[in-house]
Amino acid sequence: MSDTALAVLLALGGGLCYATAAVLQQRAAAEQPSELALSPRLIVRLARRPLWLLGIGFDIAAYALEAAALGVGSVVVVGPVLVSSLLFAIPLATVGQRAKVTRREMSAAALVVVGLSVFVTVGDPHGASSTATVAGWVLAGAFVAVVAAAAVVFGRRAGAGPERALLFGLATGALYALTAVLTKATVDLFDHGVLDSLGHWQPYVLVAVSIIGLVINQSAFQAGHLAASLPAIAVTNPVLASVLGVVLFDERFGASGGLAVVVTALAVVAMIIGTLRLARSPLVTSAHGADAFSGK
Repeated sequence: MSDTALAVLLALGGGLCYATAAVLQQRAAAEQPSELALSPRLIVRLARRPLWLLGIGFDIAAYALEAAALGVGSVVVVGPVLVSSLLFAIPLATVGQRAKVTRREMSAAALVVVGLSVFVTVGDPHGASSTATVAGWVLAGAFVAVVAAAAVVFGRRAGAGPERALLFGLATGALYALTAVLTKATVDLFDHGVLDSLGHWQPYVLVAVSIIGLVINQSAFQAGHLAASLPAIAVTNPVLASVLGVVLFDERFGASGGLAVVVTALAVVAMIIGTLRLARSPLVTSAHGADAFSGK
């Protein structure tokens, strides 16, 4: 099995675990008062809920799979495949509910899967480097900080509800994109030994950004049902992570020739359209869908 194929399989497993974690965490977070949004107290309250802790367990498993995928593959391979978390979340949210997956969701799911398959096989994204200049890291961090801060500010002004959940989800996706490239850099540092890696700044910044991302992520789940926040996270994270991978690590797409480039571009469009169709599905936007995600 090639490194790219292994990375895809690991990322798919990570997507499944992330989806399970999101469903469990949102059901717990939705029961918390809105005044706890963006506060560390929200995490303290949630830490007392077994359902949320189970979700954290799946989150840890998902992150381990993502890190393993990044260890053998590039960011531009792993990031887009993690879009599958949205694909998995919809059927998982119907477990124990009357609402069922329909042809609409299945066609959108097929569009995402086909887009992913074509993107990996024809686009042939790859990269071997995980090092970047200090200036590159600073600019990338500053850009993500501006995007996340703006989304949080507008989200706070929007008040509790789907709009806040969407904007907080956008901020979460941006921060998780930064953690993806930081994870890639940190995992590769481990090749020289764990103790040696502790002498570098990347692991510490990774932990700090992850904690901030966790608080904003749970605030997004608390603000509205999963359909309002997860699509923003699922799309922003891989797209921005891929851009950061290209900019920081000089990752490239191996597609050569006009036809291959066009097909790769169409695959990306197919993934986006399929993801948006899933996000707008009546299964998750109807009253039944909202109840399924909120655990009511």
